Amino acid sequence: MKTAYPLCQANKFTARTLLGAVILWLSSTCLAEDQTLLLVAKPQLENSVFEQSVILVATYDNGAALGIILNHHLAIDPGHLYPEDELLRDAGEIHFGGPVNPAVLLFLFRDPQAPEEAIHLFDDVYVSSSRTLLAEQMGRPREESMLQFYAGYAGWAPGQLQAEILQGSWGTEKATSKLLFDSSRESIWLELNNKRRDDWI
Repeated sequence: MKTAYPLCQANKFTARTLLGAVILWLSSTCLAEDQTLLLVAKPQLENSVFEQSVILVATYDNGAALGIILNHHLAIDPGHLYPEDELLRDAGEIHFGGPVNPAVLLFLFRDPQAPEEAIHLFDDVYVSSSRTLLAEQMGRPREESMLQFYAGYAGWAPGQLQAEILQGSWGTEKATSKLLFDSSRESIWLELNNKRRDDWI
């Protein structure tokens, strides 16, 4: 049974949430090298907020980790949420990024340049909460920026995620642009679980 997401909290979004940085994401300069990966929820996480989740996660040198759930859609129409905001009312689909600070709106995107006010995750993929940068990215063709919106994020204390992986709560996959931008959000969890099952056959 899928867990209900905190829509009551999500409905408290305001346009000003884009003005502040997500402190742990955007002020840290200690992202571990080559440690951006995908977490794939195992069956023991059923009936939790992470049930059937695929999470893009970045780990830090101190063992802490932060991530964004990729595949949990929120039934929120930005046009109703931000009727007076010309930038956000046409934002498009919003996903539930995680249980931490669900009033914070993050966006993932691709850019061949290295934009300011963004965290570089891997290849040409970045994450940010900057309204100024969002305006720039929304001015680009969507097929180039591949812009995606997420409400909230997930976080783990130093060593916590590593322990959960060892306990068998998560499978891991290398994060790739193809998985992040080309895979169906409705089927990515099943796709990755079937891949892992096939690897053992």
